[in-house]
Amino acid sequence: MIAFGGFQIDPESHRLFEDGRPVKIERIPLQMLIVLIHRRDSVVSRQEIADAVWGPGKFIEVDEGINTAIRKIRRALNEDSGEPRFLATVVGRGYRFIATVEAPAEPVAETPIHQPVPPPPQSAPRPALRRRWLLAAVASVAAVFAAGSFVARRSPAPPPLVSLTRLTDDAGSTGWPDISPDAKMLAYASNRADLDNLDIYFQPIAGRKAIRLTDHPARDVYPVISPKGDQIAFESYRDPPGVYLVPVLGGEAKLLAKDGARPRFSPDGESVAYLKVEKSGAGSLRSDNIGSGGWSTWIIPTAGGEPRPLRPELQAGNPVWATNDLLILTGKDAKGKLDWWLTPKDGSWTRPLGVFEMLRQRPNDFSPVWAQWTPAYVEDHAVVFTVRSRDSANLWRLRFTQDWKLLQPPERLTMMSDHVRDPSAASDGRIATTVRTRLISVFELPIDPNSGAVTGEPSRLTKSKFSSQFVSVSADGAQVAYSSWRDAEKPDIYLFNRATGQESQLTATPQDSETFPRLSRDGKSIIFVHRPPGPKHFVRRMDLASRAETTICDDCEFMDESADGRSFLYAMSPDHIQYRAVTGGPATEPVYDAAFTRIAQASLAPSYRWIAFMGAKKGDPEHRIYIAPFQPAGRLPRARWIDLGSGLTPLWSPNGEWIYFDDKHGAFRCIWRQRFDPVAGKPIGERSVVAHVHGDGKLITTDAMPDRGIARDRIVYSVLEETSNIWLMK
Repeated sequence: MIAFGGFQIDPESHRLFEDGRPVKIERIPLQMLIVLIHRRDSVVSRQEIADAVWGPGKFIEVDEGINTAIRKIRRALNEDSGEPRFLATVVGRGYRFIATVEAPAEPVAETPIHQPVPPPPQSAPRPALRRRWLLAAVASVAAVFAAGSFVARRSPAPPPLVSLTRLTDDAGSTGWPDISPDAKMLAYASNRADLDNLDIYFQPIAGRKAIRLTDHPARDVYPVISPKGDQIAFESYRDPPGVYLVPVLGGEAKLLAKDGARPRFSPDGESVAYLKVEKSGAGSLRSDNIGSGGWSTWIIPTAGGEPRPLRPELQAGNPVWATNDLLILTGKDAKGKLDWWLTPKDGSWTRPLGVFEMLRQRPNDFSPVWAQWTPAYVEDHAVVFTVRSRDSANLWRLRFTQDWKLLQPPERLTMMSDHVRDPSAASDGRIATTVRTRLISVFELPIDPNSGAVTGEPSRLTKSKFSSQFVSVSADGAQVAYSSWRDAEKPDIYLFNRATGQESQLTATPQDSETFPRLSRDGKSIIFVHRPPGPKHFVRRMDLASRAETTICDDCEFMDESADGRSFLYAMSPDHIQYRAVTGGPATEPVYDAAFTRIAQASLAPSYRWIAFMGAKKGDPEHRIYIAPFQPAGRLPRARWIDLGSGLTPLWSPNGEWIYFDDKHGAFRCIWRQRFDPVAGKPIGERSVVAHVHGDGKLITTDAMPDRGIARDRIVYSVLEETSNIWLMK
């Protein structure tokens, strides 16, 4: 144990304490602090810090990574940089630890933290949030994260990526690159000509003059250059949507595969494999909304012809060619097993590669969002893929034996605080990839929700550089609650007071996540999901005056509560909505129909005469919004429901005469409204858009849980904002 100035560090468990109380700090800033303590008799240069913490030869954003980690250390230690007690900045030279170490600091090996590390400690019992330690324990996560090293078993590891060259310089979204095998040409998508649309471009690597190959008003993305170099396949949302082909020197784009997405040429150029996304009420057929509808892999001859499904029993897509005869798919089998699946192009057999089981055992490195782990390309039995962790994404590589047996552990290729996505490689090892700056922020739109009249322009409410989402608002608009990842790998709940302009953190648990907050109508309490380590989660209610918490239900999905807070709507399975008292007792079921596989996202009208919810039938992936009379024990069947059309997350206006929801609008999702007569029990007029959220620089992305709230004078919602460009890595 290392002790100094009232703080203690346990190097074995990588934990920091203040007077025995745990202080929230992530692994990279803590490792940096240990390095500085170990070398406290000297000034440690920035390069020495980078080599000790991240390892020599790795590409990282050294300046930003060190600056961020130093800020997090000082924040965890309650230190003012102007009057340092622990860390002194030696201008032009580096940093020095200046406090007295009260207990002997055992020698700390200055090995990079990208070496394998022990699993994280189990979380301590949930503390009372009013304790003094909470005020000092909030420390932001570093911009880059610990990663596992790779030990070659058959051959030496390739040299690390050591340099970056920026190939495009756009203010909007430019990405989805594909580099030719000889590293001379590049195809990509960009909205440089129209911020609300994406087109396909083709340019030489050595020059900046690009040819615009498509100018259709529909979204064109994911271009791939044919092995012969004469044409480009791409994903398009024109009518009909699908995979199109266009000559590299320009010309008319021709449909190859209807409803296709993310095309990939076989190495011999004779075939194209692609993902097929089923229509979904989540919005469009956009392939980046995978999971919202059904999806599968298909193959079609490049010259045209009849497409055929590849392993149709698998809900698997995003195909990449491992060889001219083998492909790797990502998805799940009929039993729900998730993995990478190896299969020949004739589909005669398939086998899982065991990747997901291995990656899930590394929660510090790999996000639980499995769709983020899809392969980008295969090179000499090595698969390169992107992994997202909190507010960044980086490239990793997994190697396999010649007979496709997994070699562990994975190797991390990049360490950046932005999102490194969609890489492609030339034969000489150079990689073209998208580097995105990505942020989810809470927006608000002034509106009279009782009339549907928009009264102002949307504006950003949250100012953090870390993502905030899953927003709700009190009925008077005075308080706004949301989840944010700013101070931990796991999200916490924050509350913004509009009257004072002050933000307060309601939860702070190092190993737990708290998310999906829903403020009560009177703004006096908040219900949220608490997910500690392990399989279970809990829905909790917090009294905002006392900060006291009670558990509402275990492993349930909360939807809405009565005005008095005594009863609530929830689900224990995807196809049932239940209603019961908060204190317990028997549950009833307001609506039910055996033909539906999903009935969720229920919202009670202010009068409690009506209930709005989302439903999806068996065999039909489209989600639709329904309204039914609210009879808690009614089990009202489909015949009693009023169909409002496709959409998700319905919410009522304060007067109960409007339904607000999100639904598709072209290739994007927007917020819509539909008037409803609560006396006659029927919709009035046509639906219309309230808030357009268009362009790849601004997106509404959430569909599983409500991510908006309605007050008397505004709607709050979260928006994903992105800018991106293409870089060449060597």
